[in-house]
Amino acid sequence: MHRWVVRGVLALALGTTVASSSQSPPSTRLSVADAVARYASGDFDGAVRDLDTGQLTATALTRSLDDWIAGGDAASQPRRRLVAAAFALDANWAATRTPQNEWLTPGDVWGRVTPHDPDRWRFVDFKSQQLVPLWAVRQLPTGGEVLPIERTLWLTAIGIAEDGHAWNRLEQEILPRARKRLADEPRVRLAEVLARTNGNLGTLRGRGGLGLGRNTVLRVERRSTGGMPDAIRAFEPLLADAALAGEVALRIGFLELRRSRWPEALARFDAARAKLSEPTLVAATDYFAGFVHEQLDQPAEAIAAYRRAVAITPLMRNLATRLSALLFLRNERTEAYAVLDPALNARPAPIDLLVAVERGDARFVPEWLATFRRALR
Repeated sequence: MHRWVVRGVLALALGTTVASSSQSPPSTRLSVADAVARYASGDFDGAVRDLDTGQLTATALTRSLDDWIAGGDAASQPRRRLVAAAFALDANWAATRTPQNEWLTPGDVWGRVTPHDPDRWRFVDFKSQQLVPLWAVRQLPTGGEVLPIERTLWLTAIGIAEDGHAWNRLEQEILPRARKRLADEPRVRLAEVLARTNGNLGTLRGRGGLGLGRNTVLRVERRSTGGMPDAIRAFEPLLADAALAGEVALRIGFLELRRSRWPEALARFDAARAKLSEPTLVAATDYFAGFVHEQLDQPAEAIAAYRRAVAITPLMRNLATRLSALLFLRNERTEAYAVLDPALNARPAPIDLLVAVERGDARFVPEWLATFRRALR
């Protein structure tokens, strides 16, 4: 009975719109050449902010950057390539955020439409997150010592491509190049499995699996789950790497959740919780575990798991609504309202934990962008 109440509260929450915030346009818009020159001088925010992206395509951006690189003498070419790669990634990341939610592409929250003509892909389109990272990694050195800034650029390109669901591009073009330069990098090893398994299985997010319409996030899988055992087997060797073990256990647990293997999912989440320190992933582990306990009709255990997650991410809407619905059913209405009200009124609304997990290394991109900005200074 309580599941219908949960569904009703979730439907109400997911129907809540987020007010848009307007920003005054800068007084001067920069060409690509002028913007990258400003970026090279250390004015990173100004270069990214004032770049004229109104009619800019990913193809036009990279062609202009090629011209800017070629405009320097032979001695300046290596640095120009690094600067241009950094600028392309930085500008592409900024262009695909919105004031409402830093993870979402403008006007397209759950699915994105891609034009057919590659020369007409606008710079802010989803597909630019395939083209720009690939162009950026092609600018990086292919031999010699791997500098820290180069490693950061590689990982940033991978994260942006993952954010754009560019799984085929990653598997076939970006990650083979990365493996040659970063052979022992754990994030590259994990990205290889993510690209392969996500390319086979598709998005983690549902479209109406719990009867709540296309914005459903956590749900019971309705389609064939035949590829999931293969995906689990692909992840399992990474459990031996201490740097990855917690995240890998979490990802395997979610695959078990998707195919409704509740005890197996909970066992993986318990293993993940013991090994994780990253707050986002710790909260996601309890969020997913709470959902599993709901499917097992264990509301007390679900509430305990959701409370742990809310303590880390108190404003995440889907999490707060699930917890508040269960509390309401137990007549703990004061806590239910205290949990739900700030989450529904948060502006901007934080990203759902599942989406953060789904997009892999993209959750680190802001940190990596800040790192190579410091290095370029």
